Amino acid sequence: MKNTNRCGLGACAIIGSLVWAIGTVSAQEGSAQQDPAASEPAPVVASKSFRLAVENSATLAGGLSVQLNKSFLREGDALVVTVDVPRDGYLYLVSVGPDDVATVLFPNQSQRDNEVSVGQVTIPTEQMKFDLKVTKPHGATVVAAFLSKEALDVYESGGGERDAQGAMQEAFARLSVGSLRQIEKLAAKSFRVERQAAPLLGGLAHALVCAPSGPCDIARVVTAAGDFPSEARLTPGILLEPPLDVSLPKGVRLRPVPDKGIALAKVSEGFVPRLYNDGSRFCSIGYGHVVKKAPCDTNEPVALRRGVSELQGAVLLVEDMRRAQRAVLGLVKTDLTDGQYAALCDFTYNVGARKLQNSTLLKAINAGEHERVPAQLRRWTLADGKDYRGLKTRREREIGLYFEGQPIPKAPPGDDEITPIDIRVGE
Repeated sequence: MKNTNRCGLGACAIIGSLVWAIGTVSAQEGSAQQDPAASEPAPVVASKSFRLAVENSATLAGGLSVQLNKSFLREGDALVVTVDVPRDGYLYLVSVGPDDVATVLFPNQSQRDNEVSVGQVTIPTEQMKFDLKVTKPHGATVVAAFLSKEALDVYESGGGERDAQGAMQEAFARLSVGSLRQIEKLAAKSFRVERQAAPLLGGLAHALVCAPSGPCDIARVVTAAGDFPSEARLTPGILLEPPLDVSLPKGVRLRPVPDKGIALAKVSEGFVPRLYNDGSRFCSIGYGHVVKKAPCDTNEPVALRRGVSELQGAVLLVEDMRRAQRAVLGLVKTDLTDGQYAALCDFTYNVGARKLQNSTLLKAINAGEHERVPAQLRRWTLADGKDYRGLKTRREREIGLYFEGQPIPKAPPGDDEITPIDIRVGE
């Protein structure tokens, strides 16, 4: 995003080439990063770190609907963001462009009061008296909304020029590392509790910024190989195996995965809008959807070669997740809460149905011994013989979701096996 010193009476440019390369954490499985809720990692310089952190925080917090006036924006277009606000609170709007600059669009220099009530909020507001205009660089952009129960200081602590009294001299502040960490922690806490008790709600919208004329599609605009690292992305285990022939209990229909389960899969898999080869050299797209079990070679369907939107990627994820849903419903013989069901669907999507079928984890759950679940989930952190911190993060989030809003058992039973398990091998 680009910060201008003066908005004037017409428009403020919000997407630009101002580079601010201070990194933070990300959560995909190939990453060697920790869960932001678990520790305070030292800042590192890393491409796309702000974009990933903002995306992940908004997805984990959940609960907000965010819409843009356009998904494909030409340079010079006006951007309008609409947020459906489900409860009173303090609204924050952050955009991150392809240059990884995170800008606080709201509150801003023209409107510092960001306390909102239930209803629909449209930005720019009437009080702001200017349009938000799109400028360079061209590429993928995300706009995230956060609704906090308590006021945060993301604008006052943001980066940018200030006067002698410390007042911001620019229309918009850049999001600081400290402010982002605060949002990450609140989002992680919100994911672990029931929605009504969550201190933070979040929502996300994706856009593609293109030149004033010419092609405007992901395949042509997003071309840099480093934009979406793929070589360390793990193929979802459920897609590596043939479908498991599991019969659903009589009268039971396929139970939808609750929003938090889909959010966890999204954050763990990471979204890539174009075709890429994953760690197994399988041609993939979206949230780990396998197009074919071979490298990409330009013979893929034309629609996929053009790239997919986040919405299309989410549709593919939901379709792929059905195998995991069927396995969980067919193999688990005890009643599950929404959180337990969502956590097990994510686990099964990650490791595969046959791994769940033969696991000590399943035996413990079917025996009603839920206190054994955390220790058993924490065993599944290896992939192809390697220890993955991203898998550790995913398991901790699954545990938090399994015990949503309830105390998590701290120690495994004394006679339980706790040796690590490779998700590609199983028990």
